[in-house]
Amino acid sequence: GQGVALALIIIGTLLLLATLGYWWWMSANANPADVPLPPQLAGLPLQASSQGPAAVTEINRLHDNRFPINSGAVGRYGNRGEITLWVSGVPLKFMASRMVQAMQDGIAEGNTPFRPVGTRQVASRDIYELTGMGQRHFYFRSGSLVIWLAANDDFAELALSETLEFYP
Repeated sequence: GQGVALALIIIGTLLLLATLGYWWWMSANANPADVPLPPQLAGLPLQASSQGPAAVTEINRLHDNRFPINSGAVGRYGNRGEITLWVSGVPLKFMASRMVQAMQDGIAEGNTPFRPVGTRQVASRDIYELTGMGQRHFYFRSGSLVIWLAANDDFAELALSETLEFYP
């Protein structure tokens, strides 16, 4: 009777929503959006950048395509690679938190060129600090974005402060 009809309507609606959600998810991941970059960091101008699909391709190469990144940007500051900023966007905040946790877990395994220095809290955000490859590195979550900053020691603290302001 009516109970069966109502159940079928509910099931049909759920299937339609799941199909639309899957379509949105695949479309977003197939066409990554741009993410804004600061025009300068620590007094160094943005010298080179990639956005959207090109940035996501570069980020995915670094992470073996493990994350559903749907937006991204990579910025290089200064003439000698003094600062590099990678910004990855995922559909939902909890996914960004999971991405940060996966990065932390991977680095803790020790199969990377990075050595953890510590964690600090800035405005109730956890900022993870590392050293490696001749630079200081910081990564953190800002909403549904995950940010990784690599900077020469002379620029690291100011670049981090400005990055945290740019991505509140």
